[in-house]
Amino acid sequence: MNFDNSTQLFGLEHVYWQLPLVVYPYLSGLVAGSFIVGSLSKVFGLKKFEPLAKLSVIVTFAFLIGAALSPLAEAWQRERFWELITRDHFPYSPLAMFIIIWIAYVILVLVEMYYLFRPDNIYLAQHARGWRKSWHTLLTFGSRSLSEQTVKRDHTILTILAGTGIGLAFAFHGYVGFVFGALKARPLWDTPLMPVLFLVSATVSGVAAMILVYTLVQGGLGEDPLDIGVMDGLMKLLKWTIFVDLFLDLIELLTSGVRSYASLPVYRGFSAIFFSGGPLAFNYWVVQIGFLLVAMVMTFFRPLRQSKWWPNVAALLVLVSVYAMRYNTVIGGELQPKVSQGLVTYVPAWVGIDSWQVIIGLFALVIFLVSLSLLLLPWEHSWTASWAGEKQAAPQPPTAPAPSATGQEGA
Repeated sequence: MNFDNSTQLFGLEHVYWQLPLVVYPYLSGLVAGSFIVGSLSKVFGLKKFEPLAKLSVIVTFAFLIGAALSPLAEAWQRERFWELITRDHFPYSPLAMFIIIWIAYVILVLVEMYYLFRPDNIYLAQHARGWRKSWHTLLTFGSRSLSEQTVKRDHTILTILAGTGIGLAFAFHGYVGFVFGALKARPLWDTPLMPVLFLVSATVSGVAAMILVYTLVQGGLGEDPLDIGVMDGLMKLLKWTIFVDLFLDLIELLTSGVRSYASLPVYRGFSAIFFSGGPLAFNYWVVQIGFLLVAMVMTFFRPLRQSKWWPNVAALLVLVSVYAMRYNTVIGGELQPKVSQGLVTYVPAWVGIDSWQVIIGLFALVIFLVSLSLLLLPWEHSWTASWAGEKQAAPQPPTAPAPSATGQEGA
């Protein structure tokens, strides 16, 4: 039996789920979090987040593709991927549920992209030149109406899609936490808190991702300047989501690292891995908890919230912290052996299967998909609003002056 050289074995114990399975819940969390942020304006009426709607759906689609490829990168028989779709595995296979939710989510995001970009595609189909004219004509799918009734219908459809998408976001990422929590053989995974921990941290990472995307895309490529009100609103939202996340981390610490609350296997594993001297102690206390605390402190200061750059520092700290949480959960849960003594030693490889090379490739694919979508879709501003302004500014035909009162009297 051949094992990866990056895993040192004690008996038959080794780490089965490695880096791609760390990135899988991380990207799926970004899917859920970024979609929820983009839906705030339509579902909850928070109009200040309206500029994020188009960027959110683009980022969500890219993360969806990356999330689906992450477990495939971990598989040894990737050519059998189509069996998850073509064969009836539901309800016997946990991945079957993932495939069903993922397909439904992709369809919903594509439909939302159509209605969200439809008015701008209609405008560009009539006014653009070259390949863009043909491309945006194709994206209209023959629908050219911009009547008041049609616009109201589109708004209603987008509201329904956004509300449904939030439910799918909870199902999509909550399912990941459910899969880990349902594995009774791993004491550190066997907790009902797992789906809740994953969902809350997903929302935190989604808010942080939208801060970075909004700054890099709108500030670097967009014609309109950054809206400080949007940045301030995102930082306030980040503050409260981090607070809830840290509260859940405290509960996890009490139920896993305190002997009075934790079962003996959980307490022994958590203490050996995450307490002083453990292989992931620095990753847990400094990167996961410490970075999150620093980011939350930054959200309390108004000058930092309304700055162009400091929110991005907080967002980077949050994204690294959430990745550390995923690593500590997936890898940390496997470092506790099931039958032998001590801990399993794991060092990720830099190249090959289950290596950092694969992770860099997955993130590069996500960045490529976002960049391609920004090139092909009218995300930067509302072309229909510009069109309406041009119509209002167009010269009106001259009209005969109305007769004055004095003129009528003289006649």
